[in-house]
Amino acid sequence: MGKKSKLSPTFNALKRSFNNPFRDNTKHIIVHTAHHKVGTSWFVCVLRHIGEEFGLPFVKNDISQLPKARPAIFFQNRINVRPASFSSYRGSHMIRDPRDIVLSAYNYHLWTDEKWVNKPIKDLPADMSKVWSLLPINQIKDMTYKEYLNSLSREEGILAEMKRVSTTTIKEIVEWNYLDPNIIEFKYEDIMQNEDDVFRKLFTHYGFKEDDVEKAVKVAEKCSFNKRSKREVGEVDNKSHLRSGKLRQWEEEYNADHVACFKELHGQDLIHLGYEKDLNW
Repeated sequence: MGKKSKLSPTFNALKRSFNNPFRDNTKHIIVHTAHHKVGTSWFVCVLRHIGEEFGLPFVKNDISQLPKARPAIFFQNRINVRPASFSSYRGSHMIRDPRDIVLSAYNYHLWTDEKWVNKPIKDLPADMSKVWSLLPINQIKDMTYKEYLNSLSREEGILAEMKRVSTTTIKEIVEWNYLDPNIIEFKYEDIMQNEDDVFRKLFTHYGFKEDDVEKAVKVAEKCSFNKRSKREVGEVDNKSHLRSGKLRQWEEEYNADHVACFKELHGQDLIHLGYEKDLNW
C-alpha cells in the first residue's frame, strides 16, 4: 500500500468552516510582517490560533499557498512580499529596538541548528555575501557562522553580530514603508508591556467585529510569553527562542565600544524609528 498523503496546513484550514469575524462581511487577506528576532515565533503562534478559531487558512512565507478568493492570514518573516501586492488586505508590522535585536540574534546564533548558521560561510549562496560585508570574510570563510561567534569573546561576538545584523534585519526595518494606511505599525516594547491593549488595536484594525475582537484577544493570550515559556519575563533561558523577553537588555550588555559602533552604524536610525531623541545615550 502507498503512503498516506499529508495534508498541507492550508488544505486543513480550508476544511474548517469559515466563521466570518469581519465587520460588514468584508473579506480580505490579513498580513503580518515581522523581522528576525522580533517576535516571529510569538506571532506565528497567535495568528495560527486565530486562523483555527475563525477558519482562516494560515500561510507562512509562501504566497503561492494562499487560497484563491478566500480570506486568509499571511505571515512573513522575510521582506520578500510587499503587502501592497495583495488586492485587498489589512496588515500589521512590528519592530523592536535594534540594539536588543543584536543581542537576541547573538545569543540565538550561538546555539541554533538553523542550516545556514551551521554551513561553512564559503558554501553559503552568493546572494548572502552582503551579510558579511562588515566582517573579516577572508579569515572566517572556512568556518560556520556559529563557530565564528563561539570563537570570540562575548564582547567581540556582540560587535560581530552588530555588524552582520546591520546589513540585514536593521536595514530591512529602516527601509520599510511606514506610510501604508492599511498597515498598523507597533513596537515589540509596547506589546510586551500591554498585550491585551495592543492586540485589541490589531484585531480592530484587521476589521474584526467588536465581539470577535474580544474573542481574538482571549485566543492570543494562549501564546503569551509566560504561557509559552513557563517563565516570567526577565528569566533567562539561553537556548530558547524565548530567551528572556526583557526590554532594553542592551543597557546591561553594551560597553563603550558597542555604543560607539552602533552610533556610527545606526545612530540616526534610532532617532528616525523613535527609540532615541538624539545621540546622547
